[in-house]
Amino acid sequence: VKSITTAMLLEATSLFGTGVVAGFTFYITAIELPARKEMPAEYQLTNYHLIFPRAAAFMKPFGVALTALTAASLYVTKKQLLWIPLVAVGSLGPFTAILIQPTNKLLMSTKKDDAEKVKDDIQKWGRLHNVRTYMALVGLAGAVASAIL
Repeated sequence: VKSITTAMLLEATSLFGTGVVAGFTFYITAIELPARKEMPAEYQLTNYHLIFPRAAAFMKPFGVALTALTAASLYVTKKQLLWIPLVAVGSLGPFTAILIQPTNKLLMSTKKDDAEKVKDDIQKWGRLHNVRTYMALVGLAGAVASAIL
């Protein structure tokens, strides 16, 4: 029977966390964004106002913790493939802060009566979010490759 080492535990936890991020972002891309496009602008904005604060409250601390965990896993295991999830997932925060945050602020400050004015911004947010999804999926692929190779 093989005993579980700290390195194995770190790598497994990092892989699991990267999978959570990839699944979370993929769900938004595959389900929420297409459904939101079919809604009138007022409902799109209401949907954004309801979901965004909850998603951000979960993902910000989760992403920071996962980045630290993946860095620790890389340090302990010395598996170079862990650079892929470290960079991909670790870049999500800065990507969001620099490229998505201005749109987030605009959408959160827009009142329901002005929803039609920001319909294009809601679609812009979706396109930028798609980039995050690809980043997370690349990170997951790297984490899986590291675990099996």
